[in-house]
Amino acid sequence: ETAAKDAGRMAERWYQRLSKLLGHTFTVRRPIILYADQGDFQQTYTIGGEIGEGTGGFTEPIKDRIVLPLTGSYADNDHVIGHELVHAFQYDIAQRSFQQGEQRMAYLPLWFLEGMAEYLTLGRNDANTAMWMRDVVIRNEIPTIDDVSRDMNYFPYRFGQAIWAYLAGRYGDDIIPKLFRNALRTSVNGTLDDAFRIVLASNEEKLSKDWGETLKTSFGSAATSRTL
Repeated sequence: ETAAKDAGRMAERWYQRLSKLLGHTFTVRRPIILYADQGDFQQTYTIGGEIGEGTGGFTEPIKDRIVLPLTGSYADNDHVIGHELVHAFQYDIAQRSFQQGEQRMAYLPLWFLEGMAEYLTLGRNDANTAMWMRDVVIRNEIPTIDDVSRDMNYFPYRFGQAIWAYLAGRYGDDIIPKLFRNALRTSVNGTLDDAFRIVLASNEEKLSKDWGETLKTSFGSAATSRTL
């Protein structure tokens, strides 16, 4: 009971933050289903199919609810609740703004959706993401945004957070809801080029190049001082 009440307070705190940043409010409450631990969570019947050990929670758009296990770490609980609430906002914005909004969500690259949730809950500086970015700089294997969109070998959570951190760091956090809404409106084949042009007055190719240069500047010393 104590943990559930604490999770509720975390959720309300995240809701206030995200509602203000995204310029959006819910019209109905979103249930949050909590499980005592990962083992219980993996046996949930709220959705069909198996849930892997690496799944920390999910947002179900059809019944508008969030499902997750308690981890024993309040910091981890707070992050996952915030992450899934970002997805709840994404679905609600899509469904209330567009016909077949959920289908429009499916057109967006996974890094765009998951990276947004990670950026908005972890912030711009995250040690785990920095480790991934440093590795591709050292190996001289920095992908383009198109690579991250189309190749799942580029983990969408980490690379997505890094791209969003660059975009929001350069243009400000207020571009996040604008870019999301325009991407929903213009993306039909996984490309975000039209949304980038409308909101940022740039294109995917130019942004990819600038992002890559920023990574080299941030982690270049690691590339020259270490060997594989």
